[in-house]
Amino acid sequence: MTDNQGNGSGTHASSTGQLMSGAAWLDVHFEACRPEYEASLRSVGIQPGWRVLDAGCGSGSYLPLLAELVEPTGALIALDLAEDNVATVLDRASSWHRLCPIEARVGNVTALPLPDNYFDAVWCANTSQYLTDDELTATLAEFRRVVRPGGLVAIKEFDGTMVRFLPAPPNIFPHGFEAAAHGGMAQAKGTLRTPALGAWLRRAGLTNIRLRTTLVERSAPLAPTERQLWGDYFTFWSSVLPRHDIPAADRQLWERLSVPAEQERILRDPDFICCEGYGVAVGSAPERG
Repeated sequence: MTDNQGNGSGTHASSTGQLMSGAAWLDVHFEACRPEYEASLRSVGIQPGWRVLDAGCGSGSYLPLLAELVEPTGALIALDLAEDNVATVLDRASSWHRLCPIEARVGNVTALPLPDNYFDAVWCANTSQYLTDDELTATLAEFRRVVRPGGLVAIKEFDGTMVRFLPAPPNIFPHGFEAAAHGGMAQAKGTLRTPALGAWLRRAGLTNIRLRTTLVERSAPLAPTERQLWGDYFTFWSSVLPRHDIPAADRQLWERLSVPAEQERILRDPDFICCEGYGVAVGSAPERG
């Protein structure tokens, strides 16, 4: 798996060095988008009694709902590349009220340390963005391998084409992500791949493909977690995107957004509107003929 090394503050990296993969960042992002995120997970079709893999579990935000969906006779395995994220999950799981077992372990989604046909479903959220095309191909082959015939594979991913805020040029984020992708930032390229995830599942041999896109839209006045999320966005991307070939007007705005006072002014603007989007692609492992 490719490491996007973070330099300096505001990268929100985990122990792997991958940007925006640390527990604190993931917690804020989940809380700011919780209603939409939980509705998407509920729509996948996970059933009571199932054994489910949370692949790339991060800080474990989805695990309580996954446990609710599979209880009382199901089981969960949470896997993440970052040792610190796995430690966070193990610490939190000890205090969760649950009826099903939850196991957490360190592992790489491109080479799962798990047996064939072991799971009824795989849930993988905001992880494919870190993978190159070759790594995503390997990962989907692994997901198909560990899921039983008829089982589900569900990939949720941030969509870099759907991020915007007002007041700002409408394409300031897509312009930036496209420039960063062309500049070699694998994570930016991964966020632009999201609309095609259904096709990726089909090429991996999965069937009954469905893809649903969700828009997470917020407007002033922002809740504290929403303000923190977008402030973190401004700090992070204003340090990254101006290094790439973006329009002059975009560059000027990002330079302004690197200043905390300017961030706060925009976030508290009564006309402030922000949105981000994501896709959830779901496929089934073929039944044996």
